[in-house]
Amino acid sequence: MVDRAENTDWLLERPEIDPALALAIARVSFGITGELTELGSQQDRNFLVTPADGPRILLKVNHPSVSGTTISLQRAVSDRLRDRGIATPRILSTEHGARSVAIEGPWPAPAIACAFEVVEGQTLVEAGAIDGALAEELGALASRVVGAFSDLDHEGADRALQWDLTRAGEVVASLVSDLPGKRRRACMDATKDAMDHLAALGDSLPRQIIHGDLTSDNVMRDGDGTHWVIDLGDAIRSWRVAELAVLAADVLGRTGDLAMVSRVVRGFVAQTALTEDELDAVWPLVVLRGAVLAVSGWSQLRIDPGNAYARERIEHEWEVFRRAVEYDRHEVTAQLRLAAGRPHRRGLTYAPVLAAAAEVVDLGVCSALLDRGRWTAPSAETELARDALARASVAATRFGETRLTRVSTGVGSPAPTRARCVELWTRPGMTVHAPYAAAIRSGDGCVELTDCGVILRIEGVDPRGGLGESVSHGEVIGRVAVAGSGLGRLRVSRRMGSAETGPLFALPDGEYEIEGAADPSVLVGVPAVPDPSRQLLRERRRRDRAMGGAAERYYADPPQIERGWGALLIDSQGRAYLDLVNNVTAIGHSHPRLAEAVSRQLHLLNTNSRFLYRAYADFTERLLEHSPDPALDTVIPVNSGSEAIDLAIKLVQVATGRRDVIAVREAYHGWTMAADSVSTSAFDNPSALASRPDWVHLVDAPNSYRGPHRGPASGPDYARQVAALCDRLADAGRAPAAFICEPVLGNAGGVIPPRGYLDGAYPAVRAHGGLAIADEVQVGYGRLGSAFWGSTMQGVVPDVIAVAKAAGNAFPLGAVITRREIVDALRREGMFFSSAAGAPAGAVAGATVLDVIRDEGLQQNAACVGAHLAAGLDRLAAIHPLLGTVHGCGLYQGIELVRDHETLEPATTETAWICERLLGHGVIVQPTSERQNVLKVKPPLTLTIDEADMFLAALDATLSELRDATG
Repeated sequence: MVDRAENTDWLLERPEIDPALALAIARVSFGITGELTELGSQQDRNFLVTPADGPRILLKVNHPSVSGTTISLQRAVSDRLRDRGIATPRILSTEHGARSVAIEGPWPAPAIACAFEVVEGQTLVEAGAIDGALAEELGALASRVVGAFSDLDHEGADRALQWDLTRAGEVVASLVSDLPGKRRRACMDATKDAMDHLAALGDSLPRQIIHGDLTSDNVMRDGDGTHWVIDLGDAIRSWRVAELAVLAADVLGRTGDLAMVSRVVRGFVAQTALTEDELDAVWPLVVLRGAVLAVSGWSQLRIDPGNAYARERIEHEWEVFRRAVEYDRHEVTAQLRLAAGRPHRRGLTYAPVLAAAAEVVDLGVCSALLDRGRWTAPSAETELARDALARASVAATRFGETRLTRVSTGVGSPAPTRARCVELWTRPGMTVHAPYAAAIRSGDGCVELTDCGVILRIEGVDPRGGLGESVSHGEVIGRVAVAGSGLGRLRVSRRMGSAETGPLFALPDGEYEIEGAADPSVLVGVPAVPDPSRQLLRERRRRDRAMGGAAERYYADPPQIERGWGALLIDSQGRAYLDLVNNVTAIGHSHPRLAEAVSRQLHLLNTNSRFLYRAYADFTERLLEHSPDPALDTVIPVNSGSEAIDLAIKLVQVATGRRDVIAVREAYHGWTMAADSVSTSAFDNPSALASRPDWVHLVDAPNSYRGPHRGPASGPDYARQVAALCDRLADAGRAPAAFICEPVLGNAGGVIPPRGYLDGAYPAVRAHGGLAIADEVQVGYGRLGSAFWGSTMQGVVPDVIAVAKAAGNAFPLGAVITRREIVDALRREGMFFSSAAGAPAGAVAGATVLDVIRDEGLQQNAACVGAHLAAGLDRLAAIHPLLGTVHGCGLYQGIELVRDHETLEPATTETAWICERLLGHGVIVQPTSERQNVLKVKPPLTLTIDEADMFLAALDATLSELRDATG
């Protein structure tokens, strides 16, 4: 069935729709009342209805020529997309269950209105520029759409539609007279040439239902990064490859970049194999799409001069056509064939450049060949190639690979890490062959082979004497030259057409491939590495699906961290970051000694703590060497800091026979039931204060900078609060079981309680028979520099110490240290064991961490580098008034930012901006405290003076940027 319009009548003026009528339809049929905003459309009317409360809807009034059968087709394709997991707005039903409404008007037939749910997001046009990763994503999306429709049939699919490229010739012929005079001939000639080429392909092109207008205008991105397919009004049975061509034309028009169009093809063919004829048809269809857009836009303005949507797009649509016809069809098809993983000419098989099989050398961020810091050696690439050549005649590195060997450890100056070439290492003197017949140009240790716009450049070759202007397939063109290492290395790259040679290594945020440095992998037979930028987008979505919205993560658009070394983190793009938040990895990331010790133990035994084995006693003996008092002589293993706090509370309640615990406001202790009960941070839990159980009693945080008592002499004032609360509880017959506090307030950003606080609070609690719990999860293990424990630095000895994080260097290990009689009291309620923390591997991890801290002098390093850092921050505070004060010591410091040094108004917005901007400088810092105005600085204890200076320079630059931006 076809629509009521004649096949040659492509001139469809938008129907006149009174806004009041549109509002009435929304209210009566769909139960929505709200503000009406008209959106653009070529031939229909689209209205956004925004109610005072609840979700918005899109009301679409189709042109009266659109039949009920066509509306049924739109419903069918919508349902199919949703059924196949492709996001598309749901078609809403009326209050009577119908999915459309007929509107009578001054037309030969009723106009049909439909309502759709609104995607809260942006079209990709609104979202900004298209990059290569997005172009490939769109190609993959088009392929999924084609796949979803591959077996769909509908009686309305065979219709006369202006945008059906099988009808492009008649559409252009009907409308071309509306083009400005100088453009008509170009459009007619190009259309005829394209149609003639397609006619020569006969009926070989597969046909099926397609979306028909899958462009960046008709793909939306929501807040989670999901792409939604919208506007199904052009669905039709047509050539399958037309779906790809429409998208390719759109990307060409928006970027003018053939490399971007190639990325669209790469994404499409990864899931949908195109026939040889379909590949030949792509570019003629791109030309036809441009021609139809051009003539349709001008014709629409003639019959509907008030159509602002058509007027805004008219030059862009001509640009699609202009750019498409600038390219030679044969040359661009050769490039698209390579993007599809095919030889650039039909029937061609490439001769090997080097007549020997190659072993691929993995230089990627996760390569096992580069473990134990081997990647930092300047000669790493050469040595790995040499190792491979001991096993094979040729060693190859891959296009697109993020080379860990090239990552800059100067985090503020990222280096080009992403390969836009293939390298072939071998012995010098090996013959080099032309992979295909081509024109040849040689000189300066390289040759270039050109055929049909494909230019292959091979560097590191001594050209053969007597080379003419062309070479045949497989002909010897030279020998591998000697490189400085004594090995031979060919560097193979590719250009598209007339493009200048581009950089063969891209910066971490650079494009995967460009016209001047395109992927040569098909030509040399070495597989490419997928674009890490696209992998990054995929991993963000996977994490969100796996962990849900309640899982905390750093940054709205986080880098994908895949390797660490010392105080550095390295992302999948090849950017190194200085890690200033990871107090979990005390001895640094990927410490070889820890990795080898745990790996060895896993080869021996790993079981639970009820068995007898040596490793756990080794760990506890080493830990008790650091006990602040000989009376603290017993260690219980746990899996985490939360479990350590939970067990500590259980121990004191059992040992004292009491329930009540005194805790400090603004503190965070963990997520288990008991740990959360004593956690009072409103930032971590907005209902923290209101949801405390009746056995938890609060005192003010001893913050001498902004608390109720201020100054260095305020410690006794805060301690008297604790004593007074103990007295009140005892008078009520509820004497406290314990007082829990961090010796340095980690959640507040390293605030050190003033002298006289803990040494006043502990005796007050003990005077009533209670016990003192020190939460050392964040600040213990030598981090403070001057002492191994925060409580020791404060001159007190707790009854129970809870520790984790640093204990296992991110291995799931923590511990509770206490007196034997307190542990023995637990027997009254049952025995304790641990399935994981007390296991041999965890114990070995714990012992190794302590050994490394001792052997590498990491506590002393914390004191030295921490003092250097504090001095640098003092210098910055003198020139940047946003710095209010610096809390903490050693390598647990907090930089509090305030707008006013008198009122101490928190600079919360500025702090968030600074953290995001510092990421761009290669520094990972996050906000903390209830007010989120403190930069927490708690890096691995391996932080060096040079790395501290990198942070200071980045912070200075960022604060200066903020000052300049805000005046």
